[in-house]
Amino acid sequence: MQTDASGVELFLQKCDEVMQSKFIIADTKIGELLKAIATSDLLYALFRDITKDFDYTAAQKKYMNYLPEGTFGRRKLLFPEDPVERLAFVFCLLVDFDTGRIDLGGFLQEYFYEDGSVYGSFYAFSNQVIKPFKNAVRTMVRGRRAAPSERGRAELVRLVSSERDAVYASRMPDDKKVDALVILNALSDEAERGSPKTVAGLICGYRYFAERAGWKSAALGEMLQKFVNAEDIV
Repeated sequence: MQTDASGVELFLQKCDEVMQSKFIIADTKIGELLKAIATSDLLYALFRDITKDFDYTAAQKKYMNYLPEGTFGRRKLLFPEDPVERLAFVFCLLVDFDTGRIDLGGFLQEYFYEDGSVYGSFYAFSNQVIKPFKNAVRTMVRGRRAAPSERGRAELVRLVSSERDAVYASRMPDDKKVDALVILNALSDEAERGSPKTVAGLICGYRYFAERAGWKSAALGEMLQKFVNAEDIV
């Protein structure tokens, strides 16, 4: 599996390669794009989540059967208004191209007929489907990175709870215990619904408290290692 950053960069690169390729190798390039998704933990999880409850069959009936007037029997491809559904719809289309369930050449002539040339049709397809798909994934991934995952939040809550129990049971002076618990309570709240930056700031603040109080914390080292750089909560 690719790391988050390298996996996303590879995906963006493969989108560009699809758009810059000739129609004759488009099938291969679409396959490489899908492989980039499959080998990225972040992208794999993203598309698994957005396609889990997506009714692709119903979407095909709704968005692939519009027949505008004056098109001589050629249908127009529509897209879901919801950005998540649109991503799921385009992803499923790409999978159908890759598996051969939908012939790309016939699809282009049906939905992206330009000057009668398959190359002109592919250019239109790239600009109207692949380019927005690439940009939407990039935007969504940025939002996903900024949002703490449930796994990361749960792990931090567990560590903070363990630290609170240790403080309660310690021989630390009562005034120091109060200071420690104020920070830990705030950290627990932020771990459940706050921002990664605030979480990191509170952990750093607790580290300085521990150093001044002479407190040897069992959980602090793990919190610093995993969460100060927000690696486990984004």
